[in-house]
Amino acid sequence: MRTARAKTAAQREPRRWRTPPPLIRGSESLEGMDILREVGSEAGVLLWQSYRNVMFWATAEPEARAKLFSAEAGRKRLAEIAAARIPQDLVDPLTAIAGLLAAADTTPGETVADACIAIARWAGEERNGAAALSFTQAAALAMPRSAAMALKVGQVARERGEVARGETWFRHAIMISRQVGDWDTYARAYLALGNMAVKRGSFPVAHRMHIKALRAARRKGLPALQGRAAHDLFVVALETGRHAQAEDYAKMAFRAYGPTDSRVPMLAHDVAYLWMEQGYFARALPVFEAVRPHFTVVTERLSLVANIARAAGGIGDREVFRKAWVEASRLAKDPEARAAIPGSMLDLAQGAASLGEWDRAEQAAEQSLAAARDQRQAKVMFSAETLLDSIRNDRKIERVRIEPPQHGAQDADQFAATMVRTLEMASAR
Repeated sequence: MRTARAKTAAQREPRRWRTPPPLIRGSESLEGMDILREVGSEAGVLLWQSYRNVMFWATAEPEARAKLFSAEAGRKRLAEIAAARIPQDLVDPLTAIAGLLAAADTTPGETVADACIAIARWAGEERNGAAALSFTQAAALAMPRSAAMALKVGQVARERGEVARGETWFRHAIMISRQVGDWDTYARAYLALGNMAVKRGSFPVAHRMHIKALRAARRKGLPALQGRAAHDLFVVALETGRHAQAEDYAKMAFRAYGPTDSRVPMLAHDVAYLWMEQGYFARALPVFEAVRPHFTVVTERLSLVANIARAAGGIGDREVFRKAWVEASRLAKDPEARAAIPGSMLDLAQGAASLGEWDRAEQAAEQSLAAARDQRQAKVMFSAETLLDSIRNDRKIERVRIEPPQHGAQDADQFAATMVRTLEMASAR
């Protein structure tokens, strides 16, 4: 007997996706108050007033907008802009918002959003983070069907450390992107949620978010995002000790990226680090060396050179180790390298200890510990303390156990060789 449960897919009602509305305020007591605190002066007052105007307009029902502002509001605002001393980059967008006051019922949302984006761009360049977030949010509310704008709000909020607000906007972006079919933004929003979960240490949540992004990227033919999702899944698998699965995700990411994607060097570095952690120093070292021409940021270069030193120490190559030690010591003096010092010094210490160069090992481990304490990097701090204790008391280092050859070892060697060729060809272009 057929029941109501036996409806065909065509007969079922479409699933409606609901998410709570995104957070539009932080801890400020008055909406937009952080703009006044940041910018100050006449410009700050005009920005604050304009932000409040846009928010009032964007959250009102369209049929009620004609009566939101007085008949003289637009003209008065234009006079205030003309009389004020404000940066030239703000004149046009503030004038556009003044036009909104004069024609609230006919001004297109795109016009309002463009003005807000221009102000947010200026604020970002001036390092006025609260104003940048406020006007990015106002632009998104002016364009309520733009998933990309909602995603941007989440990204700016995340950069400012407003985690809760950022997460609500990422989920809002997912909801809108499903409604309008913006699958690129859909996948990016899930990747963002997954990376936020990684930072919290919520790896099961991160895995689910990244899997959703991967599936969407596959279904909709988005290879770059498929690569990013697989790369992020590699990181989660690595953090949770699932090394075989991590390598599978790395291969998937490499295939999806293709040889010319700018993220291939970072992927290759990450995979080489996995092999080094497992004790496969000889496999990791050529990959690290091939990555070298592609890393130009000082923090990246310091980490890379320290990894080269550690891998060289692991295979007993003193010449390569000492050259890397000298280069890493020079890079560590750069103020821009601060964030990379704890982990890099730890890798240098491990490389030196592998070679029995105990004075160097102790020196680097002490630097790692001090920097990790200063930057509150608990994981590195624990590892540096353990290594220092071993160096000072036993003058030995616990060797990484190299796993016996497995069926996949040849595949891993071939994968390493392929990455090296790809990186060398890219650097030769």
